[in-house]
Amino acid sequence: MGRAVAVDLGLATACTGLALLALTLGTMPVSLEDAARALAGEATGPLRLVVLEWRLPRILAALCAGAALGMAGALFQTLLRNPLGSPDVIGFDAGAFSGAILAMLAGAAASVVALASLAGGLTAGLLVYAAAGGGHVERNRLILIGIAVGAGFTALNDWLIFTAPLDSALIAASWKQGALAGVDRGRLAIGVTILLVLLPLGLACRRSMDALALGDDKAMSLGEPSGTARLRLGLVGLSLTATATLIAGPVGFVALIAPHAARRLAGSAGLPLSTSALFGALFLLGSDCVARTLFAPRLLPVGAVTACLGGLYFVLLLRSRMRRGAAT
Repeated sequence: MGRAVAVDLGLATACTGLALLALTLGTMPVSLEDAARALAGEATGPLRLVVLEWRLPRILAALCAGAALGMAGALFQTLLRNPLGSPDVIGFDAGAFSGAILAMLAGAAASVVALASLAGGLTAGLLVYAAAGGGHVERNRLILIGIAVGAGFTALNDWLIFTAPLDSALIAASWKQGALAGVDRGRLAIGVTILLVLLPLGLACRRSMDALALGDDKAMSLGEPSGTARLRLGLVGLSLTATATLIAGPVGFVALIAPHAARRLAGSAGLPLSTSALFGALFLLGSDCVARTLFAPRLLPVGAVTACLGGLYFVLLLRSRMRRGAAT
């Protein structure tokens, strides 16, 4: 327990330090002192515009979306008992984005876009569950079907963007790639409000996760019926995924990497929820800093950076699993 708390404190400190550093990064150099003055409301003109209007919303979006994806990844990987069972791999984020983009293209308010994102994620989850046969389906089969369903939603998203009016298509395409520059303030405010509820609910799933790890019979004896526990984890995980998608778009691989890194850092047998959330926030913010500075003054979408890093990790993870299978 002591190590887990120390790791969480270290990750929270790293997130804070990186956020302050991110305020200074960009084509307009800003010192930490000037950034602090802007945060205190003492700056005007270009300094206030750059720090408070451009950089701060982007940093908040990266931290919030990363935390949501990190926790969602831990919930789904525990639920499916598979390190590949993260919501981005099995297509739930693509489904959430389909709902969000349909609402956005229809001119809906930010609150309606948020509800549509959740509806899209739930629709993707139901499609995967139904196509896999429901009930006690084999988990690897469910993941493969999830990949196929996710590909279908991704194709739908591409078609919607391709056929949309030019102005809307440009906004949607940037959102789809995880470009946090110019993040929508309305969606960000609603996403932060939702996460203030969802993140504590996710932490409260710790008991259900521990019970499921012991098996269905033991979970029942502990007062945690396996069906109810799985439904709780699935709903909270889908809601977290939809909220992250609402804020930053379908950013890949954060939910895949964060739980594994968190478990190694915390030294725990299971997937630590708070550590996964904090590492997800740090990873996504760090990726965004790379996206902003690697080819400056050109900006990369953060999704491109997480895809490069996550793709490499994905290959290494698959090779590790193949070696274990060959060894047994």
